[in-house]
Amino acid sequence: MASFIILKLFLLLSAISLSRTWDLNSSSSSTTSLQYSQSLSSIKSICKTTPYPEVCFDSLKLSIGISININPNIITYLLQTLKNAISESENLSNLFLDAGRHSNIIEKQRGTLQDCKEVHQITLSALQRSVSRIHDAPNNKQKLADARAYLSAALTNKNTCLEGLDSASGPLKPNLLNSIHDTYKHVSNSLSILSSQNGHTNRRLMDMGVPTWISRKLGSRTRILKSEYDHVLTVATDGTGNFTTITDAINFAPNNSYNERTFIYVKQGVYEENVEIPDYKPNIVLLGDGADVTLITGNRSVGDGWTTFSSATLGAPLVVSKIHCLFIPFDNSTESVTYQGL
Repeated sequence: MASFIILKLFLLLSAISLSRTWDLNSSSSSTTSLQYSQSLSSIKSICKTTPYPEVCFDSLKLSIGISININPNIITYLLQTLKNAISESENLSNLFLDAGRHSNIIEKQRGTLQDCKEVHQITLSALQRSVSRIHDAPNNKQKLADARAYLSAALTNKNTCLEGLDSASGPLKPNLLNSIHDTYKHVSNSLSILSSQNGHTNRRLMDMGVPTWISRKLGSRTRILKSEYDHVLTVATDGTGNFTTITDAINFAPNNSYNERTFIYVKQGVYEENVEIPDYKPNIVLLGDGADVTLITGNRSVGDGWTTFSSATLGAPLVVSKIHCLFIPFDNSTESVTYQGL
């Protein structure tokens, strides 16, 4: 009899324990379901104001399926959107690696693919730097403003590439165009979400004034070239400098030097070259002897088969690379008067 009572008591306790476990699991499931529902609602609210709401919603919805942030905020979603943009950009990079092989893209204008590859690397760099700025200081208005500048500059690269591809042909072109459009949908959405942040300030270039390092030095150009700077290169057509062409000096300048400026002193003379400063050569300062004695002149134009982007006498990434030019005029001496050239 005693054993029977003990057995009944054991079964009763087991039933109570199972009931409590089921209640806890049910409660946990309800909480998770509520969090998921709230996250979806937040995503819909954020995405409806973006240029491509469906793309925004589909990409962010996948992120909460993997892990649910207990207290998600707009920065959480912004970083995820940027990561999606980077992922699409990397896919586009793979397409560009294959572009031009086996006549899968046929250029009508020289430099079409090279232009696209260059501006795409600028876009990828802008996205990565935006993530870095936002991740390191999500509440810092200056950092957020920097990220907005990077993304705004990146958006201009889309049309630069599409302009050249418009006249190109080949079996890879449709896939390339689709990938470009998909990539920049994410870039555009990221900029839209970032711009919706409270405290958004529209910085005008004129409001920023002249950089303090320039204003301190304008009194005497030669002071810039004193030994307080580690990187000072001299270019002279007569061979009295470190280099005879500006391009050689830029190629010699350190890569990815984000904390130190490299000064390139261009002595008086006429430099017949198209100067291109890639994105991985930031913080370069070109300093001439004066607008009347130092001149850089190129001779490319659309009429000669170049793209508008490639025709520029000075080509440098917008915003991202912090390029400065002082006391140097630029000229395009192309003879194709009926066509565009920069």
